[in-house]
Amino acid sequence: MSVGMEAVKGDVQAGRRSGWFVLLSLMLAMYLANVSAIAMTPFLLDIARELGADLAAMGVLLAVGSITWAVVSAFAGLASDRYGRRPILLAGLLGLALGPLGLASTALYPVALVARLAGGFGGGSFMGTAFATASDAVPESERGRALGWLVTGQSLALVIGIPIVTYMAAFIGWRAALAMQGVALVAAAVLVWLAVPGQPRREHAEATPAPSILRLMTPKVVALLAANSMERVCYGGVAVYLATYLIQSYDTSLEQLALGLGAVALGNLLGNVAGGELSDRLRSRTILAASSLAATGLLALPLLLWQPGLLASIALGFVYTAVNAVGRPALLASTSEVSNEARGALLGANMTFASFGWLGAQAFGGWLIGTLGFPIFGILTAVAGLAGAVLAVIGIHGRVRPAP
Repeated sequence: MSVGMEAVKGDVQAGRRSGWFVLLSLMLAMYLANVSAIAMTPFLLDIARELGADLAAMGVLLAVGSITWAVVSAFAGLASDRYGRRPILLAGLLGLALGPLGLASTALYPVALVARLAGGFGGGSFMGTAFATASDAVPESERGRALGWLVTGQSLALVIGIPIVTYMAAFIGWRAALAMQGVALVAAAVLVWLAVPGQPRREHAEATPAPSILRLMTPKVVALLAANSMERVCYGGVAVYLATYLIQSYDTSLEQLALGLGAVALGNLLGNVAGGELSDRLRSRTILAASSLAATGLLALPLLLWQPGLLASIALGFVYTAVNAVGRPALLASTSEVSNEARGALLGANMTFASFGWLGAQAFGGWLIGTLGFPIFGILTAVAGLAGAVLAVIGIHGRVRPAP
């Protein structure tokens, strides 16, 4: 009996080591995927000049990639449930690689447009499927921590990824810097292919057909997806427009701005790590997710309506992004609490909701700031946070994690 128990214990430990190897591979790929999505932003003027375009045309390039990303997410997760995670992850990473490689190799705007479409297709294929794969790879009791670390890959893209690409471009040019980013994504695709199992893991001995995405959209699920969207509105609006706010409020220099935004991004990174740990330690994730969103909404008011000084505003930005990030692993882990046969579809739909929340924060937020100013933008951000808290309670309430 003891020998059998030891064998079972060894199998469990081996399974956990394998799961965390999958997670680390996905974390690296997540970091590179997010860098790839925004790697062109420091070079918009240079790219526009070499493509013979203007900044409005560059905005179209950015939007095309983001919209394609959002639309493809809705279908890629469903495909990963049906055909397995690994081929969808591979297609996604190779599509993402085509984005920077295409931009680096052309002086023609139509080719750049196709490259951004390919990158958007790749991002939409990869992102939701990566979250589903990470959820498959670890026990439910460790899922919040796993997803928290995966989201940390996104944060690292902002904290160190873009500065590294920008620094490299100063020495080898923007084309070479983007090309190296594309090559790194191809290498990540190979690593993920080796790490992720070839077939989706099934929770039952007999595989069941993947349910229709429409059948998954119960009122509680829609509320949970909408809570994820509101969280992205709160994060995306501040991430995009905080620099403009600091410049307008304090006439901030570029050197001060770079250090300040780095500190704010660090808050997001630390919040993701802490949120993942808390998500697994609390028996119900409702309180964590709802409290994070409500606090995010309340913090938006002093952050965007009050000018206590540059350092104080940066400190508020750090706290805001940290508090906002604490609840995200809980939201993602709650979204993943379905069978393996439906997890990819639901997390893909979640990425679509999140993408449109991010796009809304950028597009509507820019118009709102330009016409009514930052105070109204801050108030509506606060409303989004409080609405997200209510939606999280509706969507997660009653979902209790089994005792370990």
